[in-house]
Amino acid sequence: MPFRPFFLLTALDALLAVGLWLPVLLGWDVSGVIADPAGWHGRALLFGTLPAMMAGFLRTALPRWTGQPLVGARLWPLLVPPWLAGRALSPWVATAHAPFLAALALLVTAQVVAARDRRNAIVAALVGALAGAALCDAVPAALALSLGLVMLLGGRIAPSLTATHLGLSSKAALFTGRPWFEHAAALAAACALAGWLAAPNSGTTAAASLLAALMQTARLLQWRGWRTLDRSSVLAVHAAYACVPLGFAAVAASPGMAVHFWTVGALGLMGFAVMASMIRKHAGNAFGRSAVVTGCYALTALAVVLRAVAAAAGEDGPLWLLAAAGAWSAAVVLFLVAFGRLLVRGRPNCSTVNQN
Repeated sequence: MPFRPFFLLTALDALLAVGLWLPVLLGWDVSGVIADPAGWHGRALLFGTLPAMMAGFLRTALPRWTGQPLVGARLWPLLVPPWLAGRALSPWVATAHAPFLAALALLVTAQVVAARDRRNAIVAALVGALAGAALCDAVPAALALSLGLVMLLGGRIAPSLTATHLGLSSKAALFTGRPWFEHAAALAAACALAGWLAAPNSGTTAAASLLAALMQTARLLQWRGWRTLDRSSVLAVHAAYACVPLGFAAVAASPGMAVHFWTVGALGLMGFAVMASMIRKHAGNAFGRSAVVTGCYALTALAVVLRAVAAAAGEDGPLWLLAAAGAWSAAVVLFLVAFGRLLVRGRPNCSTVNQN
């Protein structure tokens, strides 16, 4: 299981990054440990937690996507020490995650170049740009780039999982791909995100974001997510992607709320769904049913709602924030209950496969 150390670190860090936020919400003074808790929280998730998940996913998916053996296979485990160093130094050094992300970008680029794979050149470019954002401590730009990866990879994962679940030969049997529409949707999203970064409260940004919301919604609907209502593992991917257009729609009304649809929903829920799907596939139980895993998805979705409510709750916001943090933490615990032993041991057994 090549993703094993990265997914385990992702889950543990997802618990830590929000768990350390709880004392702040309870009114405790943590300035002696973390000078800027809010800033650290954002960096922790965008430069630490999410990239760890990306490393595990790309380490596993790139050979299949490129059709070539993994370049520098022995170097991928060496990403763990710089990731750990970045997490240890991040409360005091804002750019501490840049070395890990730069190394990840180099390995992804090496794989793409060796395979002469133009299709995945955009993946390498986005990971490289994320490393640049970490070096410049550009948190909003990191969120925009991470969303770009979700839209790109979600467009592959969601229809493929849906087609497999429905017993179809390929995603081409699920819907008719239209390259012109894909390019137009990507351009609309890029323009909306650029506007959100430059002038989040402008009317032009609001109009561009509404257009992006409509096009991303149309993109999502063509994948027929309603046909997966009986399979939470696939439905969770569609639900996570739905947070992308929800975030764009929220930009027009509340730019701050959009951040939470994107971070907790599009990135958080998608992360749990993708990791669970990949772990199950390698355990020989790709579409298994588990109340524990379904509970993880449900609690993450609840955290999305609670975090969005907190953004509009005024004086009661801290209470809703506390509830959202609790739902998120409980979701991570359920994920670890379902897959923690498998990620630690690295070898599936009959009981693990049957339960998860």
